[in-house]
Amino acid sequence: PTIKHRTRHKDHRSPPAALASCVFQLYCTGPCSDLSSRFPHAMAAAEAFAKKLRQVWDLGQGDAVEDALYSFGTSAPSPDTTIQAKSWQEVLAEFHKAEIDDQFVPPMVRVDGAGNAVGLVKEDDILFYTDFRTDRAKPLTSAFMNVSYDGQDGGLSEAAAAKRPGITMVTMTHYDDKFTESPRLKEAFNPAKPLEDTYAEIIGREGIDQLIVAESEKWRAVTWFKDGRRNLGYEEHSDDGSLRVDKHPSLPITVKITRSRKVAAHIQAPEMRAKELTETLLQGVSEGVTDIFANYANADMVAHAMTSNSRFEGVVQAITELDDQLGRLVPEAVASGYVVIITGDHGNAEEMAYANGQANPSHTTNKVPFIILGLEEDESGSLDPETTIGDMAPLMLHLRGMKAPSSWDRTSPLSGTIKPRKDRKIMRLILDGYGVREAEDANAMAQAAKKKGSPLNMDRWIAGEDRSVYIPAEASGVRCGYPEGESGTTEFGHVLFDAGRTVRSDLTLIDHAIEAKEFDTNSAFVEAMEEAKKTGATLHITGILSDGKVHASLNHMSALLSLFASHGFKGDQVSLHPITDGRDVAGDSSPKYITWLEEKIKELGVGQINSLWGRGWGKDRDNRWKRIEAAFRSFTEGTAGVHVQFNE
Repeated sequence: PTIKHRTRHKDHRSPPAALASCVFQLYCTGPCSDLSSRFPHAMAAAEAFAKKLRQVWDLGQGDAVEDALYSFGTSAPSPDTTIQAKSWQEVLAEFHKAEIDDQFVPPMVRVDGAGNAVGLVKEDDILFYTDFRTDRAKPLTSAFMNVSYDGQDGGLSEAAAAKRPGITMVTMTHYDDKFTESPRLKEAFNPAKPLEDTYAEIIGREGIDQLIVAESEKWRAVTWFKDGRRNLGYEEHSDDGSLRVDKHPSLPITVKITRSRKVAAHIQAPEMRAKELTETLLQGVSEGVTDIFANYANADMVAHAMTSNSRFEGVVQAITELDDQLGRLVPEAVASGYVVIITGDHGNAEEMAYANGQANPSHTTNKVPFIILGLEEDESGSLDPETTIGDMAPLMLHLRGMKAPSSWDRTSPLSGTIKPRKDRKIMRLILDGYGVREAEDANAMAQAAKKKGSPLNMDRWIAGEDRSVYIPAEASGVRCGYPEGESGTTEFGHVLFDAGRTVRSDLTLIDHAIEAKEFDTNSAFVEAMEEAKKTGATLHITGILSDGKVHASLNHMSALLSLFASHGFKGDQVSLHPITDGRDVAGDSSPKYITWLEEKIKELGVGQINSLWGRGWGKDRDNRWKRIEAAFRSFTEGTAGVHVQFNE
């Protein structure tokens, strides 16, 4: 058989609708139920699928992209969508050749010799979600548990929801307060319990008005995480479709969230919403809001999408736009009497290549800038060389002359002649993914300055211009609550900004549970296994499969599989649904992690990989529910972009 485009005649629908329903489908002419004998070069079919998906991503932004992705990713098993392969790795390689990196690998489902999907999640099965980070784990958990979370906009279609199986779900950590409403959800760990007496609460109780600003990609970072990993209780005040405003019912806190652009990947619009955020912040300055906190996402989100060196210019554009907006905002804020503090939560855009020259979309362990601007003329200060981003909250109380609660153990890194004042106007700007690094190679900041022909605003402030106070601050490793040598993250970084105390990350605490043998006796795990033995249910595992350690850990996956094996589970009694990464690790690295998992399966005699998809589908945190539903349906119905029949 030959592969060709399916065409439709006299299609009077709008171009996006027609595009979504037909252009990105492939089919084999003639009977092709046995591709192994009738199609000797099955990888050519995989290549064709990959190229078609590449065309979808290249559409840019808007609803047409989401419609086309959904159409591509939700085909029922059939000869039209099935290819034969020797391994998952060779199928993934074809998508990588088409520049589809691991973030956006479409749903793929294993089918048997008869073309039926294998390892689906069925009624009364048990699903283990191994990710410890919470924000991107919420959508899929919500889809299975039928419980909404704060900030959710949309959900499964009626058709998909009607086929939702009633299952037990075991989450690695506490994903959301509302999920505990479900009697069928168990939390394995809640190691990093919610923090009370955060900076925002302390000054809020004193009547200090606050404005929190971000675009929707970072909504959870500036609320749930900054508020101590909990829902502080914001209530929706207004939403015009582009700007959502929430207010706290008792504290004087307003949250303004600008909707992120609808793009396949943010490198397609590297300016993101920096301009809109600046407009919102300038309005806050004009209104004289006493305490302002904002997150600019460009250096992080665009850098994460640079999975090929050919896309480096997009990251440079992101930094240029970000610096231009800082040039608009910061002088105006300082002139209006604000102290402006600029820092990052982790590095990223300053080191966009690995040592071997391959594109590096992941976080770095480089330090981040820590800048103070706008001290009064008769004030002067210096920052401790050992400053970490966890020292932010004590610094804020220092500037306000307010006493820290007994639960805080961090101290202000600022010394000098400071005149504390409770009503001092302060603006904190978090440049997500903005690290500092002297080397200019693969450094988007250095290249942006070269294009500009003069130092960036950030460079000037780092150099001490405009009476700035500067120190490179630690945002990674043990001193910031991570394991030794591990890079920081957006989410835990935002926990640290307002915590005022030493906090250890979930990764560190779960690792300790494994070392202390507490993992094996965890009640959620033990009860779920006992339930499966009693009912004959299949155990399912999903979660990011990489050693990026931002969302999940191979160590945790290994410990869970070992636990199942020690309790007598074998073979396909455990169905695996790994999520490919490509964001916190190299964009084409999934084959080596699949190999790692297959070797672990062989070693322990338990588990079978039955489906996979990239994190840009079911772990989307910006309410792209068509992508989330496509991933969900691959679990429950076996629909996918590609079905794979293996030559065993």
